[in-house]
Amino acid sequence: MGSSRAAGSIAVLLVALVACSEPLGGDSAAADLDLSGRWAFLHVTSQIGVVPFAGERTRATSSLALVDIVQAGLALHGAEVACSTTIDYGTPLVAMEVPEAFVGSMSEVAWIATIESAAVGTRFERPWITSVNGARLADPENDPLPTDADDPRVVDQDGDGRPGLTVRIVVMGLIGGEVYVVQRDRSRLAGVVVSPDAVDGLVEWTSEQSVLGASSSIFLGGAAARLDPNPEHSYFRARRVDNSMDCATLRDAADALFDL
Repeated sequence: MGSSRAAGSIAVLLVALVACSEPLGGDSAAADLDLSGRWAFLHVTSQIGVVPFAGERTRATSSLALVDIVQAGLALHGAEVACSTTIDYGTPLVAMEVPEAFVGSMSEVAWIATIESAAVGTRFERPWITSVNGARLADPENDPLPTDADDPRVVDQDGDGRPGLTVRIVVMGLIGGEVYVVQRDRSRLAGVVVSPDAVDGLVEWTSEQSVLGASSSIFLGGAAARLDPNPEHSYFRARRVDNSMDCATLRDAADALFDL
């Protein structure tokens, strides 16, 4: 899904990340690891787009998740639960809130990642996964997203009586409203095992969104955003945490846990 140029850039950046992080290395490093347990993940993805009243800005989306991992050989079986999503538009003129009902409605995601010993350290790779929110598609990978709230594939996923998923927008601290959307996100993770309790790396991703409606016409439309061309601006950090940690405690501990 990514271009060869993007893949090459990610490979170069991972080598640099390995050098800076002094990750676990050696021929048997991966085989000696046991990454089973509960992990907290931070995903940061970056886009560039035009923000009303502010012009072109970089938009960073930060998501927190808890993942229970069971290791079988060099395969890591993860069960991921979303905990929060925050969006920074790079300007105080526009703020977007992703309600807890939005995040809480997301289904648990099962994935399988692998670890592998390499000359530069122990690599971690989680292949592409696709998630669709706000609609049920027969073919989640390829079916076009609904563009009409009356499309039978649209679901009120967060249960607020509005089509799709609801996000809240405030402009200039004064004008507030809601936008109803359907989203499809694809991502893969590639990084290095920095220690038995930490994995760092980059996120390769794509995102689509269809706006189904809004509480006011002023929130409809808008220029489409494009992916930030700097791969370093889309990254992930994973840290082993106690099995008792839940989403509420992760949100409270995130700044210290991920050195934010």
